[in-house]
Amino acid sequence: MTTAHDLEEMVDLFAIGRPSRNADLMPVKVATLPLKKAVAVVIEDWSDDKFRQLSAVIQRQTGPAIRSLDDIRHLYDCACADAGCRKRGNRPADL
Repeated sequence: MTTAHDLEEMVDLFAIGRPSRNADLMPVKVATLPLKKAVAVVIEDWSDDKFRQLSAVIQRQTGPAIRSLDDIRHLYDCACADAGCRKRGNRPADL
């Protein structure tokens, strides 16, 4: 990922259902929230469900969707760095 993102941009967070639960694999909108909170949900709140992490899609209004878990992790690291969080696992208060 080489594009700079506005971590305050409002985005839609989608989860793609498991094949056994949803044969069509249709994305399900989870929430509309700032980008930095969307990446926190994927990395922190969904950390116990690897499939759910891998099936996250963040739809931006200003550009292409963010579909790669590596890109989401990179954005999470950027959000942590901006909030003074240097180590993954230390959740900033505003995320």
